[in-house]
Amino acid sequence: MSIEPQIKPDTSLPEVSPEIAISVQNVSKMFEIRSDSGAGIRAALTGFQRAKPKEFWAVKDVSVDVPRGSMLGIIGRNGSGKSTLLRQMCGIYAPTKGRIEVRGRITALLELGAGFVPQLTGRENVYMNSAVLGIPRERTDLIMEDVAALADIGEFFDNPVDTYSSGMRARLGFAVSVHLEPDILLADEIISVGDVSFSKNGVAHMTRMREEGVTIVLVAHGLAIMERLCDQVLWLHAGEAQMIGDPRDVIREYRDFMTMGDEALPTDDGAVDDNPLTHLEISSDDGIEFGYTGAPLSIHAAYDFEAPIEDPRLTIRFRAQDTEVFLGSSTQDINQRIEGRGTIDIQLPILAIPPGQYAVELEICDGEEYVASRRTRVPIRPLEEITLRDYVDLGADWFIK
Repeated sequence: MSIEPQIKPDTSLPEVSPEIAISVQNVSKMFEIRSDSGAGIRAALTGFQRAKPKEFWAVKDVSVDVPRGSMLGIIGRNGSGKSTLLRQMCGIYAPTKGRIEVRGRITALLELGAGFVPQLTGRENVYMNSAVLGIPRERTDLIMEDVAALADIGEFFDNPVDTYSSGMRARLGFAVSVHLEPDILLADEIISVGDVSFSKNGVAHMTRMREEGVTIVLVAHGLAIMERLCDQVLWLHAGEAQMIGDPRDVIREYRDFMTMGDEALPTDDGAVDDNPLTHLEISSDDGIEFGYTGAPLSIHAAYDFEAPIEDPRLTIRFRAQDTEVFLGSSTQDINQRIEGRGTIDIQLPILAIPPGQYAVELEICDGEEYVASRRTRVPIRPLEEITLRDYVDLGADWFIK
């Protein structure tokens, strides 16, 4: 059980420029971790304290300024402090140390749909959320159809929210939040929620909001989209700021850390990942981590080999879900040995496979001897208009008699 201690933040920090929408100054956040949830009750009744709580610093001395009308991206591994910092920006948590100044009305997309009343319809929840923020009903009437169009949940808009799927709640939550005319939008993993159409609409809408002068802070794992959208990126690791600045520079350093760092990185199940192919990710031209039938696809990998690969043979394979059918491409003679640390970039001009759920796998062999492979999931979606922009040789054999 974690408890937020009541510690007053530091107020002896310099004044903030009026051109700054959000100023985070030397901010730290500490939680008290108690291993025994009943210890507090027993201590109150008996006067006996079993153990002192442990201190956990989720954020440590972070500083960043977000100019008005700009977009800040926050990246880092799970547990790096991204969401905790975002919750401090919107006032859910008070800083243990340091100070945060925010100028403007905030809309926070921290848990999409979390503020809805389940028994009310989607339309009624829009009115309720607007009223809470002091927006007149007349103004809400004007934006109602825009909210319904962006949510794109059809007749469910007038059904109770407790009949919605999680994806429908996400759509409605996003549509409501961005139409409440915020000065500042704080979004946590909005891009990764929902299907590809929802992701693209979310990106397009946030781009328009920034062009209209809204300040945006976005937490996301999709590096390609962060590089494309953001004016600056903050990289957090173990609660500390590792780097702040130009998105390309920060993301390049972050990728190097994630894929070629000196220490082994834990996998999702907590085991140590000692795969020499340390990283594999995909992205389409629009930066979203999906593939589209008939469109280009980029594959980025990184490696860290202790022993050199003298005769490298690389193969990329796509396997449809629940089948043993492989589609892919293999290298011929590279005439270049692979050793130490480096990266591999694969550009597919046309993704000539149908929509569906796939696993994409990169395999490296030394001649005929297997060395390493890494796999990741990739959903393939249809383009709205499929246009083949290059010629693809299907490798047919021709026989004329």
